[in-house]
Amino acid sequence: MWSAFAILLTATVATSPVDLQRAHKKVPGVHAVGDGHVGMTLKLNAAIRGMKDVKLKSCDEFTNEELKELQRKIHEAREPALEAIYRKAGDLGRRMGAFGKFSDNLGDIEGYWAEEAKMLQAYPQLTELTRDRKCHEAIMWLVHHVNQEGQRDLRKKVTLPLLPQHDWREAVGVPESLFPPGGGLGCDSAHATQTTAKNTEYIEWPKELTYSATAHGAFPFWDNGGPGCSHCDPSVDGSAQLKVRYSSVVGSEILLHSNCGDMSWTGENSAPKKSPCNHIFTPDQGAFIYTPKTSLEVEADGKFCCRSVKAGSKTFTGAVPRDWMKQATYSGTYADFKGDHYSGTVKMFTWNSDALVFWYYTQPGGTPVQQGEGCEQPKGKKPKACSKMLPIVLYHDFDPATFKNATFTQSDFDVPDICKNTTVSCVAPGDTSKEIIV
Repeated sequence: MWSAFAILLTATVATSPVDLQRAHKKVPGVHAVGDGHVGMTLKLNAAIRGMKDVKLKSCDEFTNEELKELQRKIHEAREPALEAIYRKAGDLGRRMGAFGKFSDNLGDIEGYWAEEAKMLQAYPQLTELTRDRKCHEAIMWLVHHVNQEGQRDLRKKVTLPLLPQHDWREAVGVPESLFPPGGGLGCDSAHATQTTAKNTEYIEWPKELTYSATAHGAFPFWDNGGPGCSHCDPSVDGSAQLKVRYSSVVGSEILLHSNCGDMSWTGENSAPKKSPCNHIFTPDQGAFIYTPKTSLEVEADGKFCCRSVKAGSKTFTGAVPRDWMKQATYSGTYADFKGDHYSGTVKMFTWNSDALVFWYYTQPGGTPVQQGEGCEQPKGKKPKACSKMLPIVLYHDFDPATFKNATFTQSDFDVPDICKNTTVSCVAPGDTSKEIIV
C-alpha cells in the first residue's frame, strides 16, 4: 500500500517524474515497515508526525462524516495518472476506493459511502471500525494519489488523522461478506512484517484477556548496578501474586504485582520495597512502573512512577503480540509437570541465547501453564535459582482457570498522571536501546 513513504517527507521539488517513480516502486523502505499491524501503524505515524506543516488529531477525535469531508478534499487534489499506474499493475493496496470497493470516481465513492451508511444502520457496532478504516484510507489517498506539490498545499489547509495504534477491531455479529477481516485494506501486506512461525504447535492468545498467576523470582529483575542485579534477591523460593490485563486491540498491557523488590536504587524514597507495584505498557507513551493505591488494582497512589521503556520505542511497542510464542522451538511434552495451579502433561516451547534461556509451557489444549527465564532450561521440572550475579531466574505459574477472554477500552490502560511527566528512570543498565520488558 504505502510504498516509497520517505519521498513524502524528503522530496523538495514536485515534479511529475518523481511522483511517477514512487508510484512504480512497490516495496516500502524499512522505516515504513513495522512488526505486524500495530508495529506498522507506529512506524507510519512517526513518519506522519515528521511532515512539514502538518496538523494532526488522533483518529478517534474524528467523526465518520468529518473523515468523508477530508477524503473529498484529498480526492479533489488527486493526480489521476497515479491511479492509472496502480490499476495497470494490479496494485490493489494502493487503488483508490471505499467500503472495500475500488474506483477513483467520486460519484462511485459517494455511492459506496451510502451503502456503508445503510450497513451502519443495521450494524451500529461497526461505527468505530469504519472510522478506523477511513483514517487509513485518508492517509493512503494523500500519500499515493496526491503529488508532492498538492500534498504540501493540503497539509497547510486540513487536519490529518493519525493511524489507530491497535489491531483491527472485530466485526462482531456481522457477516464477513459485508466487512472482511482487516477492514478490507491492503496496508498490512506492504507495511507489516509477517514473521514465519518456527513451530506448528503454538496456539495464539485471545485478542483481549485477563489472568492471574503466582510469580517467583525478583521483580523487577534489574537495577542500576550492571548485569547480575545487586539489589535483587536471586531466590525463587518465595512467591507473589500477579494479575494481568492484556489487549492486542489497543496494544496495551498492565501487570499488577503484589510484591516488588527493593527499587530504592532509583533514588526515590517512595519507591517500592517489598511492596506492590504495577507495570504498564502502551504503544505510544512507552512503559512505566508505578505504585498502586491498592495491591493488585490499577489505580495509582500518586507517590511513585519511573519510566522503563521510552515513548515511541521501536522494540517494545506496547502489548506483546498474540502469537509471540510462534518463534519458539517446540521441545515436545513432559508428563510429570507439577506447578502451583496445574499438574500433568505440558507442551514445552523454548528459546536459548548466549546469556539467557526462556521457556513457555501450556496444557495440551494450549492454555498457558508456566512462563519464565533464567540460566538453564528446567525441562518441565521446578526451576532453580542461578548463582549470585548470574541471570536472575523468574517465572510465573498461570492459573488456567483465570485465563479468560475480556473486553477493554482505551481508558482501561490510561497512563497515571504521575507517570506522564516523571523524570525518574528505571531502564535496564547496559541496554543500548534503553528499553526493557518483563
